[in-house]
Amino acid sequence: MAAEAVRIGGRIGVAATLRTTLDPTMELLRDTAARTNRQVELVPVLSEGAFEAVVAGDTARHDQLLTASLSNVMKSVDVIVLAQASMARMASQLPVNGGPPILSSPKLAILSARELLAR
Repeated sequence: MAAEAVRIGGRIGVAATLRTTLDPTMELLRDTAARTNRQVELVPVLSEGAFEAVVAGDTARHDQLLTASLSNVMKSVDVIVLAQASMARMASQLPVNGGPPILSSPKLAILSARELLAR
């Protein structure tokens, strides 16, 4: 996911519902960019209250908070990274309307593993 995000664009939105996930994901993106000699600007998007909502079983509230926080950055980034695997289902639900690609780790991890195994 990090390699694909860095490949796609120089301005990367990084979405999370917990700071403990946001910070390490941003560090991973910085490290990946450095290894590939790419310049990136990271735009953190912390969806306050979304994690608590999903833990309480209120997935609709989680989704609403995540969508609202991402709507502010979708027009100003080249790609969005969903920092938590639990957010992956949102990638297809978020309004894109010509917006940036939205990447999540589960799908890309499976594709990467498949590619490695095919060698």
